[in-house]
Order: sequence, then C-alpha cells, then structure tokens
Amino acid sequence: MTGGSQVVEARPAAGLDEIARATSGARWTLRWQGWADWSLSRTTIVVAAAAVALDVATAWTGVSLGALGRIPISPALPLAVLLVVRLRPRPADRSRVGLAAWREFAVGLAVVLALATLVYSVTLGRPVEAVGLIVAAVGEELVFRLAAVLVIGACVAAAMGRDWSHPRRWGAGPGIAALTGAALVFTALPGHIAQITGPTTSVSFASLALVLGYTVLRTGAIWPAAAVHALLNLTTIAAWNQHGAAGLRVAIAGTALVALVAAADVAGRRLGVRVRVPTVVDLHALHHEAAID
Repeated sequence: MTGGSQVVEARPAAGLDEIARATSGARWTLRWQGWADWSLSRTTIVVAAAAVALDVATAWTGVSLGALGRIPISPALPLAVLLVVRLRPRPADRSRVGLAAWREFAVGLAVVLALATLVYSVTLGRPVEAVGLIVAAVGEELVFRLAAVLVIGACVAAAMGRDWSHPRRWGAGPGIAALTGAALVFTALPGHIAQITGPTTSVSFASLALVLGYTVLRTGAIWPAAAVHALLNLTTIAAWNQHGAAGLRVAIAGTALVALVAAADVAGRRLGVRVRVPTVVDLHALHHEAAID
C-alpha cells in the first residue's frame, strides 16, 4: 500500500484489524496495476518499428502480399507475427489462464463473429473476402495496437528516464502518448483518409484505435481487440452493400466496443492486474502500531 511517496509493507503479524485502522474512512476503488506485463528488448523494438514502417509504406504505395477476395494482405503481417512470438514466450498454462479470464466474452464474440462471417458470405456471395477482412483486422491490430504502441511508448519512457523495457513500469505518460500516437498513425492510413469527410469521421477512427489499443495495453491480450475489429470490418462493408443497414452497423459497433471494455475490466480483476485499493491510507496508524510493538 502507498501513502504519498512512502511504501508500507504489511508485516506477517499484521492482521486485518490493523489494515482496517489504516484505511478507516477511506473509499475503495478499482485501479489498474500499470500497463501490460511484457518484457521488451532492443531487438523486439526494432522488429516492431520495422513492422509499422513496412505497413505504412506499403499501404501508401499499394504493395501487398496478395489478396483474399478484394482485401490486400499487408507485407508487414509476417513481421507482426514474429513480434508476437518474441513477445510472448509464455507457458501454455498461463495462456489458458489468460483465455479463461475472458471466457464469457470469448464465447459470445465467437458466436457473433461466426454468424457475421456466415451472413456476409451468403448475403454478398464473397466468403473469401470475409476471411480477408478478418485477416486484415488481425494484421492491423498487431501493427497499430501492439507494434506502434510498443515503439512509441518505449521511446517516450526512455526519454523520460523510465524503464522502457517493461510497459508495466512506464507510468501514465508514456502509455497515453503511445496510445495517442498509434491512433494518429492508424487514422492517417490512406484507406481511412479516403473515408474521412469531416471532423466526425476522423474522430471515429481515432476513437476506435484508442479504445482497442487501451484494452490491449491494459490487459496484454490482443485477440479480443482483433476479434472486435474483424466484426466491425464485416458489418461495415456489409452495411455499405446493403443500403439502410447503417443503423444496425452503428448499434453492433457500439455494443461490441462497450462489451470489450467491460470484458477487459472483468479480465483485469480475474488476472489480479485490476485490484481494489483504498483512496487514503493512514500511515500514522501503521507507524503507531509499529512503535507500540
């Protein structure tokens, strides 16, 4: 527990009554214990930077690895996958625990995403394109919600003299700068600029990037944001082809994003990275007890 700049560790002999005295009258609130618990190296940051640079450059030049239907596949995808491999050499049991923390959201979203893919494929007659939209969403999440966030956050943390190699120790400043910078880069992609007709549409792209990036950087889980992004891709293109479905698309998008944020909150508590802490700790009460002992 903290009180100002001091840190007080509870002694083994300390009971719940001592904690109760120290937090008497305080309100308890939920608080995240930093950003995602990743361990970065210089090589990891280089791979991340290369993925971002390659994705942006090829998006503007129209270069791709090919296409699934009408959806081009970014040449940065292999680098982004390599980044994930380098970033998460964790045991399988920990991965299962992480997935279990999202279990209700995972089941519900899997059903909705499967249904959306089926409807898209049958209604528009383009099943390969449906797969392409899902792959594109995964690629964009890996590049702009992971790689770009890591590069910007690590650079800002290093400039501030903080531990850049562990996002959990970045603090608020580097994390916010990373999310904002990555959102701006995402919004400035040519495909998004072509859809921007005014401040409202530009804000919508940036807001989407911020929400998705926030859940990734807080929980360390990429697949929930990627799945929601894929769902939004499918419903957006389907709405463009089915006139009059815009309202339904907005409703689905809003529901999916709210569910994502709520699920991240629940997952954070289950994983122990979002915990209840008192707003005030009376250090004098603890010091008084120590003096008596």
